[in-house]
Amino acid sequence: MPDFRKHGSPTSSLLAWWASHPWRVACTRCAWGLAVTVVVRQSLIPQPDMLLDVPQIDKLWHTLAYLLLALLAAESFRGRQSPPSSPSPPALAPAARRAAWSMALLGVGLELAQAYVPGRVASAADMAANATGTWLGVLLAGHLARRMAACAQTVVDPTDRGAPHSDPSASPASPACSAAGQRRHKPGA
Repeated sequence: MPDFRKHGSPTSSLLAWWASHPWRVACTRCAWGLAVTVVVRQSLIPQPDMLLDVPQIDKLWHTLAYLLLALLAAESFRGRQSPPSSPSPPALAPAARRAAWSMALLGVGLELAQAYVPGRVASAADMAANATGTWLGVLLAGHLARRMAACAQTVVDPTDRGAPHSDPSASPASPACSAAGQRRHKPGA
């Protein structure tokens, strides 16, 4: 785990650490599987308990749940395939995008299945909230993928006694990551 006092911004350090973590894919896929299990269970039980008794609050829960599902799905399939000649960090890989958008299909399927569960009804408004959450999750996943790619491109030449070097294909899109990487690798820091 990075030491945030030495590495600058906690967000930049955490993103750089997570982008290069060897267990990133396994942890994310486990979290995604758990989240899908919880959403399917909550969608197919006869009458779920609501955390707040506010009219239409379930639309917010649907949106947040599917935002998380799409984000975890995209992160589960986000590869390390950034071509060295690419001038900017990559957006989401096609597999990550498909996995994230599949969560909208899951939402539609679960809503249709609710028509056969006692005490539940299929709702077009819930389907729309699921699709909105998925769309927001895809947008957030794309943003995070670009940030993590920019943070991961700050490298150190081990023969140069810790002097920072940025990959020439690195994008200036995230100067905070580059600055954090340079502070991290200063001799004596």
